[in-house]
Amino acid sequence: MTTVPVLVCLPPAGAGPAIYRTWTCREGSWAEMFAPSLPGREARIAEAPAASLEALADQLADQLAPLSRRPYALFGYSMGAALAYEIARRWSRDGLPPEMLFVLGANPPGHALDSRNPVHQLESAAFRRELRAIGGTPSEILDDLDIMSFYEPLIRNDFRMSETYRHEPDGRPLPCPAHVFVADEDHIVDAEAAAGWRDFVQGDCVLHSLRGRHMLEQEAFAALQDVVLSLWSACRDAGGQMSSTLCSAGAEVPTRKAST
Repeated sequence: MTTVPVLVCLPPAGAGPAIYRTWTCREGSWAEMFAPSLPGREARIAEAPAASLEALADQLADQLAPLSRRPYALFGYSMGAALAYEIARRWSRDGLPPEMLFVLGANPPGHALDSRNPVHQLESAAFRRELRAIGGTPSEILDDLDIMSFYEPLIRNDFRMSETYRHEPDGRPLPCPAHVFVADEDHIVDAEAAAGWRDFVQGDCVLHSLRGRHMLEQEAFAALQDVVLSLWSACRDAGGQMSSTLCSAGAEVPTRKAST
């Protein structure tokens, strides 16, 4: 019996598996889309939010361990990128590396605050303005102080985890290739910084430019699923070898192989 590959999808700050609903509800794909619940939101809203990104990675790596025994790749959006990377590190140490890492809207590990100040330290009004600039949060929620009094602590905690996360080098980059996506109007992440992901994988690392802000419009984000699956499929068909000629997400800049 053939084992179905799985794409493990990790969300940005303040979000949960619902952000991947269009991906997980789609039928007929050759791979399963799996978006886990995180503590403090959606199905796990009664649980306390995680204390650190490292602790959350430990928890998820343990809870999702059965997925690591299938052919798998990881997709991380913003905060989810560091989370995906840390989960991949834990599974790789157990001899179960990913086939590919996909990153959207994220600086490489240890560089979350390059060229910007911490969002989690902003006072409430400035915090809401920053969320508006990032995109993704409806104005009717940002403008409702009662609703924001409920959501703001969770979102702020996610930013705190992401911005205080400290990468601990171990000299072992992930034994897989990577695709890194950056939106052309993203004021948090730029292409030059994002290219630094090349130092965290052994395989090729290819940078793609997308249109939009840090939080993509729903239609653009939904369409990205086809790009991701196409890139992963092409790599699998090539026996795990990746070339920039396989990329189709817009302007791409191949980056060198490197190690930490």
